[in-house]
Amino acid sequence: MKCPYCNNDMEIGIIQDCNEIAWLKGLDRPALGRAAFHEGSVVLSKLSLTKGSAVMAYLCRGCGKVIIDLKDPNTDLNRG
Repeated sequence: MKCPYCNNDMEIGIIQDCNEIAWLKGLDRPALGRAAFHEGSVVLSKLSLTKGSAVMAYLCRGCGKVIIDLKDPNTDLNRG
């Protein structure tokens, strides 16, 4: 994949955590809790008690951007 910012080649990889991975609206650090408790949140990878959470992402080392394609059904590695 080509980076839409600088046109360099991007590397595919995984972002992982032992908790749910979510995007939360705003810049305030929320209290702990699932994304479902935060208005406007988007779950990027559901929590699996045996595998943690993992989401496929693309990294551009040239400009430092990370892209997660939410429209790709394979992005959430715990989906299925």
